[in-house]
Amino acid sequence: DCYFIAQMPEDRPNLLKYAQDKVDEEKLLHFREDVESWFEFMSTLDFVVSTRIHGGMAGISSEIPTIIVPTDLRILELVNAMILPHISYEDAIEKNFTSLAELMAATNKDFNEFEINRRNRVKEYRRILGSVGLEMDPALLDIIIDEKGADGLRG
Repeated sequence: DCYFIAQMPEDRPNLLKYAQDKVDEEKLLHFREDVESWFEFMSTLDFVVSTRIHGGMAGISSEIPTIIVPTDLRILELVNAMILPHISYEDAIEKNFTSLAELMAATNKDFNEFEINRRNRVKEYRRILGSVGLEMDPALLDIIIDEKGADGLRG
């Protein structure tokens, strides 16, 4: 099954215009402000392809393999800063992928660099919060604790 989640009012007509008869309108969803149901739905998926940063991050935070197709420079800047799996909008259009395997093979991805970057950012947030006397959420601290239980901030 393939679902489409509209984020902006123009998403639905644009998708229907470009995808034509390939979209089952019953699987074109819009969650509005109900973030909890959106994340609950995302956790049922096997794979996410998103042209929006929020949709991509919802997939990633739900631990679903995700590819982001940045449609503007703001999204591209965030994707690059966070080292998220992505493919350029131009490549997605020009290469006319016929399978998910082709799309995945063409995706810019480096999961090791993503994880190093993620841990370094959490360490920096911890430092910044600590400098003003605030503690970080323990769930975020789990990211920088390695499998042996050693604090990833040492050294």
